[in-house]
Amino acid sequence: MEKEMQEMTLKSWRIRLRGSSKSVMVPMFWSYIAILMLAIVIGGVLYWKAKSVVERTVDHTNTAMLEQLREAVDSRLKEIEKLEHQITLHPKLHWLLNNDGKESDADAYEIIQFTNELQRYQSLSNYILDFYIYVSKTDTFIGPNVKSSPGILFDGMYNFTGISSDQWRKDMQSIHFREYMPALPVNVGSGGMQSIITYKQSLPVADRSSLKGALLIFIDENKLRSLFQTLVDVNQGSVYILDNHNQIISATSANADKLQLRYEQLAGQQGKLIVNRDEGTYVAAYTTSNTNGWKYVYTIPQDVFLDQVLSVKRWALLLLSLCVLGGITASLFLAYRNYAPLREVLRTIRQGNEAVTGPRGSEYEFIRKTIESAQLTESHLRGLISQQTPIIRFNFLTRFIYGNVDPAELQPETLAFVGVQFVGPSYAVLLIEIDDMSGFTADGNEREWPLVSFIVSNIAGELANQEHLGFPVELEHKRVAVLLNLNEERLNDSAQDLQAISETLVQVLENRFHLKISIGVSGVTDAAGMGAAFREALKGLDPSNRKRDNRTAAYDDRVQSSFYYYFPLEVEQQLVNLVKAGDASKTSALIDSVYKENFVIHDIPPDFERVLITNLLGALLKIVQGQPQTEQAIAAKLWDITHTYDSSERERLFSEMQELYGRVCLVYKQKRSGHSERLMDNIMRYIEQQYGENVLSVSSIAEHFSLTPQYLSGLFKKSTGQNLADYVVMIRIREAKRLMANPDYTIAQIAIMVGYANDIGFIRVFKKNEGVTPGAFRSSLPKDH
Repeated sequence: MEKEMQEMTLKSWRIRLRGSSKSVMVPMFWSYIAILMLAIVIGGVLYWKAKSVVERTVDHTNTAMLEQLREAVDSRLKEIEKLEHQITLHPKLHWLLNNDGKESDADAYEIIQFTNELQRYQSLSNYILDFYIYVSKTDTFIGPNVKSSPGILFDGMYNFTGISSDQWRKDMQSIHFREYMPALPVNVGSGGMQSIITYKQSLPVADRSSLKGALLIFIDENKLRSLFQTLVDVNQGSVYILDNHNQIISATSANADKLQLRYEQLAGQQGKLIVNRDEGTYVAAYTTSNTNGWKYVYTIPQDVFLDQVLSVKRWALLLLSLCVLGGITASLFLAYRNYAPLREVLRTIRQGNEAVTGPRGSEYEFIRKTIESAQLTESHLRGLISQQTPIIRFNFLTRFIYGNVDPAELQPETLAFVGVQFVGPSYAVLLIEIDDMSGFTADGNEREWPLVSFIVSNIAGELANQEHLGFPVELEHKRVAVLLNLNEERLNDSAQDLQAISETLVQVLENRFHLKISIGVSGVTDAAGMGAAFREALKGLDPSNRKRDNRTAAYDDRVQSSFYYYFPLEVEQQLVNLVKAGDASKTSALIDSVYKENFVIHDIPPDFERVLITNLLGALLKIVQGQPQTEQAIAAKLWDITHTYDSSERERLFSEMQELYGRVCLVYKQKRSGHSERLMDNIMRYIEQQYGENVLSVSSIAEHFSLTPQYLSGLFKKSTGQNLADYVVMIRIREAKRLMANPDYTIAQIAIMVGYANDIGFIRVFKKNEGVTPGAFRSSLPKDH
């Protein structure tokens, strides 16, 4: 049993792995990892480059500081040589060295004068502690204001540790040429212990074969050491001055023996060595004095020398670790987040087609096949739509002629969809009714009507298109309407053009095709008045409104009739459509036109008054069926009129009827406006949330709410009185003004934040709407903002 469970578990994991390998998330994840690895490789290369740069920088820095030290010490040595030069050239020195050793009073005076003159040389360098001239014949030391014996000088004034006055006397008998003694601790009288570097030069300088004395210069090592103490303090190293006899003239280290380097090892003018000591590994940088060939050696522990390099290494490893961990985490997150829309697409595809259980291949392949299938379906649907275009066009033109088209449907995009293009805002309607087609078909066969309709529509369209734009439509059996979109340039001559079109059409159809027709012509109107224009043309077809022996009649050509009743089926249908659209004003205007036509222009018989009012209320009763309260009230009113009608109450009845129609219009309008208001609230809220998106447009908003852009634009304009695109711009500019109060944002940043791709377009739109540039507007803001 346990073995079977293990096999089932293994099989389950195999299925999961096989499924995951088909998931788009896997290649997404590995693509991010590939980018991460590229970044890591580049980071590694940059690290090694940075490491070498830091090493060179540290090396150059130490070398530069060592060079500064060399120049400083060399300049002090030159001061020593300058002092030596001035003393050896003094005229009394030659006399002093060649004196026979017997001092007269005059000689003593000259010596005193000489010591006084030596005093002025002490100001040549503050690094020189003191200097003395040793005269061999007299075994005396002559200094500034001083004449002393070796015992007094070296046993009392300058007591060098480990060197007696006799040793100094003996040393003065040896030849020295610009020789420096390593720094030694000296007890300087009452001044305490002091470290002194001694400079020795045999005299005379020019004649080394005849030794007559020597020059001793005592150098304050503490002052000399202060020149390179900063270098030592900063980098925790030690500085050594090594002469060509491997003597350490001066050192900052308490134990000078730690150098463990010989002069011969320091080849070249400058360089760097690695020194292994008991306490660790050191880096020794050195440079050579241009004055006397000394080596200035700077030693520093290798870990201190490479401290910056190691710091870079530590940070690089830390950042690399964080980059790897963060990169893997970010890759998983991004892969999951970017896969989420695709997952929703797959879920939607599966929901839309329940027969699809999942992709057999990869998800990309599944989506590709689904898109191909959708494209085939779309192509099929487009073919069906193209086949239905004539029907759509016919439906639009019919509704437009009846006055039932919403203004949003007259947008160029919508008109292009239905295959219609208007040239101006003025329109007229021609209604053509076939009175007799027996001359065209000898047997009067009604099956010939489609051919007759085709002939009438084409001839009427051609005549209308000569000066204007005509759209013929078959409204019903034996009746064709022509919608004329009038040319604005011939608007003043439109009445004559309409009359000419009508007369020519009558002549052509009667002479060539033996068709007898009647034509009703409306007046010129705009899109909003198309319903009234249709009714005018409809009235023109009434035989009582045409002049005798004339089959065409314009609205102004009507004649009075003793027997008249006007409430055709087309007007009733218009009335129903207006009520259901909730348009109370147009409904009231249509009822007024019916009243005017029947009781002002004509005077219908009294018996027909009751019929007209009954028909009007009956039409309303048909509309409200299914609404109990309204239906009951209208039915009661209809009953009263039927049984108690009085022609003297005609105007009151029409007024009450208009009120009833208005109430029903309000009911329908509330139904429509409730949905419209909620939709408008959602649209405005969506714009407030998405104004910062660059892709926000009328099309994207329409797509979000599953509407057509044309319908959305018309609805928004009708509800707010403002274009939707202008409203989006208004919101963006409002938010931009708010952001401009924050000085941390640049104009370019604000442009992107409010949905513009760059600041150029933003500046143009802002100036167009506000009259000033964004920069000028920001400058005008109060300072405390």
